Amino acid sequence: MKRLIVWIVLLAAAVVAAIYFLPGAGVAMLEFAGWRIETTAVGLVFMVLIALIALQLLWRLIAGVVHLPARFSHRSAEQRRRAADEKLLRAWAERQRRQTELAQRYALAGVEDGSLPPMHFQVAIDALLDGLDPSRQGAAPRGRNETREEIGNLFETVGRRFPKFAEFLRLHIVQRLIALREIEWAQAMVEPLIETHPRDEVILLIRAQLLELAGDFDALGRLLPTLRRIKDKRLTADELLRIERVVLLGRIEAASRVRDLDVLSRLWSEAGRNVVDSSAVTIAYAEALARGGAEAGAARVLEKRLGRSLEAQTLHAWAELRHEDPADARKRLLKLVPDDWSEPANAPNVGRARERAAFAYAMARLALAESDPTAAQLWVGGLGPLDQDLRYLAVAARVHARLRDSSEAALLYERALTRAGLEMSAAPQPVKPFTADDGR
Repeated sequence: MKRLIVWIVLLAAAVVAAIYFLPGAGVAMLEFAGWRIETTAVGLVFMVLIALIALQLLWRLIAGVVHLPARFSHRSAEQRRRAADEKLLRAWAERQRRQTELAQRYALAGVEDGSLPPMHFQVAIDALLDGLDPSRQGAAPRGRNETREEIGNLFETVGRRFPKFAEFLRLHIVQRLIALREIEWAQAMVEPLIETHPRDEVILLIRAQLLELAGDFDALGRLLPTLRRIKDKRLTADELLRIERVVLLGRIEAASRVRDLDVLSRLWSEAGRNVVDSSAVTIAYAEALARGGAEAGAARVLEKRLGRSLEAQTLHAWAELRHEDPADARKRLLKLVPDDWSEPANAPNVGRARERAAFAYAMARLALAESDPTAAQLWVGGLGPLDQDLRYLAVAARVHARLRDSSEAALLYERALTRAGLEMSAAPQPVKPFTADDGR
C-alpha cells in the first residue's frame, strides 16, 4: 500500500512537471493491433506511468495468489505455537497447585510446536521430581525407580535433540536431586559433567557438596587441594575451613569406629592449627579417644582446650568422660575455672551462666562418681533451670534416686523423656552408670 501511494505521488508530480515545462510539446501516436492512439507527449508520459502502476499491482496480485498456501500454513503454525506456549504456562501453574501429573501432561503436549521446546522437557522433569518431594503435600506420589527411568528417558531425548541445553538441564536436575537428598542419583548425574569439564569451578563445588553429603570424606579430602585454587566468591576462606573440618571430623569418625588410636593421633597431628581450633573438632577427637579406651588422653585434650577457652560444650564433654580418679579430676578442673566458681553457692551467677551451669554439671557428676549424692545435690542447685538441657534433668534425677527420693526422681525422668520427645508408655530408664559407680 505504501508503494502504491508513492507511485501515485510520483505520477502526479510528473504530470504537473510535464504540463509546466512542456506546454507546447509535440504529438505522440501509438498503433497496436489495428488500434491507433494519438496524444501529446505529456499524455504519453502519463500513460506510461499508469501502465507501470498497473503492472506493479498485477505482479503483487499474482504473488499473493502464489504465496497464499504458505501464508495459511504460517498462520496455522503461529496458532499452534501460541497454543503450545499457553500449555507451558498452564504446566507451570499446575505445578504450583501440586498437580504433578497434569503439569507433566501439559508440558509434553506442546513440545513439538512451542517457542522454547527444551523448557517443556524441563517443566515435565520438574513435575516428576515434585512427586518425590515429601514437602509438596498433594503432589502425586510415584515409585522412585519409575520416576528415575522416566526422567532418564526425557533427558535422553533432550540430549539427542538439544545437546547444548542438555548440560544446563543436567545441572538443574542435580540441584533438584541434592535438595531432595537423592545423593546417589545426583552423583550419577554429575559424573559426565566432571569428565567433560574437570576444571569447571561450579561443577567442582557441586562435586564437593555431593561428597560431603555422601560421607565420602577421603574423596573430599583429595579434592581439597583443587578447591583451594578456586577463585569463586562463594568459596570463602571460612567455607573452605569448614570443609577442612568436615573432612577431619569424618576421618576421625571412621578411625573411631575401628578404634585405631594410631590413625587418630596421626590425623590430629597432621591437621592444621586453624582446623583443630574448634570446640566441635576437639570434642569429636576426645570422644574418639575415649571410645578407643584412651580416657586419660581424651581428658588431657579437653583440658588443654578448656585452658584456652572455657566453653559449655567442652565442659559437658569433659564431664561425661570416665575419670579413674574423680578427686584428681576435680583438682585439675578447678585450676581451669575462676576461683569464685569453686563453691556450689557461687555457681549460679548472671555472668557466663551457661559455662557456670556446665561446670556445676561436671562437679555433680564427679560427686556422684565418688558416691557423694549430698554434694552432688548442692551442685545440681547451680545448674539453673533444669529444662535448658536434657543432661541436667538426667543428672538431677540420678541424684534424687541416690538420695532415695524416688517420687522426685520419677518426675525428673518424666520431664527428661518429655523434653527428648519420647513416648511415656514405657517406664523411664535411668542413665547407665559406670561399673564402679563413677557418675555416668
